Amino acid sequence: MMPPSNDSPTGTPDGRTQSGFPSPYPQAPWKLHGHALLSAWRVPLADLPQQAPGDARVVTLGRHAICTTVWTAYEPGGTLAYNELLFATAVRHAGLLAPACTVGPIWVDDEAAAEGGRKLWGIPKRIGYFEPLPVLGGPGEPAALAQASLVAEGRPAASVQFRPGLRVALPLRFAVWTVQDGPAGLIRTRCTLRGTLRFGTAHWRTAEAGPLGFLARRQPVASAWLERMSVSFGV
Repeated sequence: MMPPSNDSPTGTPDGRTQSGFPSPYPQAPWKLHGHALLSAWRVPLADLPQQAPGDARVVTLGRHAICTTVWTAYEPGGTLAYNELLFATAVRHAGLLAPACTVGPIWVDDEAAAEGGRKLWGIPKRIGYFEPLPVLGGPGEPAALAQASLVAEGRPAASVQFRPGLRVALPLRFAVWTVQDGPAGLIRTRCTLRGTLRFGTAHWRTAEAGPLGFLARRQPVASAWLERMSVSFGV
């Protein structure tokens, strides 16, 4: 396997940069926990909002790219607590055997999370305004409807409703790489994720004139709720 490229700034264990000034964002790795809604999509190649970076290649199924949206609520107790919505496209890159993707567009509601994502890993995080994704009912409780919305660039961008199906707990644990453009070349970052999957049905609404307009009039091919989620990013 090729060694990962990483053009991220280096920090000291106390979270300070090499210049000695406090960093405006936490240094890697970030250890986060919370819950998330994952939706898988088939998007025509011509409609993708960005191309694969560098010499990476988009993973295709016919004339469609394999993509995902991840709507996440990171809870207090981790490196940071914030809400996030991202769109990612599956890619291949030489030397990576684990799944890989390129991320963008993406929004968060925390300035430190936004700047850290851009500076450490080349992930183009922007600030959005969220109606947060609520926690679903616990084990043994009736199925609930989860709803969330995002305002980006001053106008509604996306909303989602998720209704869980049968409560079948499927443990999930895997690693994924992000491959992003950086000032000195590609930045490849490893992320580990674990939690419990609960499949269901998600109904998305995206504004045709908004930044996720390429998903308008489309619905995902599959969706799942990820609960008791823990994420380590930049490991």
